[in-house]
Amino acid sequence: MSVIADLERDVAGSIRDYINGRQDALAESLSLVACPSAFPGLIHDITTDTDRFADVVRRSVVHPNGFAKIVLLSAPEYRLRLHVWREIDTAASEFRESIHNHRWDFAATIVAGAYRHQEFQVSESGKSFFGYRYQPAEDRRSYRLVPVGTQSLRCVFDARLAQGSRYSMSSVVLHKVVPDLAQPPVSLVLEGPHHPTAVDVFAEHDLELRASVPFIPLSAKSLRRHLSAIAALPAFSFGPA
Repeated sequence: MSVIADLERDVAGSIRDYINGRQDALAESLSLVACPSAFPGLIHDITTDTDRFADVVRRSVVHPNGFAKIVLLSAPEYRLRLHVWREIDTAASEFRESIHNHRWDFAATIVAGAYRHQEFQVSESGKSFFGYRYQPAEDRRSYRLVPVGTQSLRCVFDARLAQGSRYSMSSVVLHKVVPDLAQPPVSLVLEGPHHPTAVDVFAEHDLELRASVPFIPLSAKSLRRHLSAIAALPAFSFGPA
């Protein structure tokens, strides 16, 4: 049996436990994927299997928050994603990720590099941001940001997370990532089942997006380059959950 088949079976079992109320099952499932005995095999199986590689290409895009979003595994109840902030050009170095939440709880670990992780709460004493409601198209090939007015937010958590760090987060938590361009990060994210949660986006400046915006597909060449670089990384370790 392939590494991918084993991981899909194990992750599906952990996700069922999570759905049944075991909150630590999401982080536990990510640990199964991210351990040095499994993760390299996952990357190898994807890069050497033509059909699997093509599936990953179809699912992967250049995310508007400034990174390559590579969907390694996808099932109705979960998705396993790599977020890669490498190959950032001069223009992208001026990029600032928007504050946002998600439609799903998730667990994440940093495979390489580092970033600042910040969390925010609504607060009258906070800074004013332009607010938007995120609306993806049914085919997931585009999205809209519908303006909803301004909102005052205050940063309540700000920490530098380096290689080996891992954490879990609820869908309702507002957060953002600030990549360390001196140590470009790569993170592995396991998203759980979707919740009926509204996705809000907050930016310091008016994003001026009034129409649907297409996602930019990640090319097969870029995907192979990213996966090859990740496969060459030294083995990594993890701190406590």
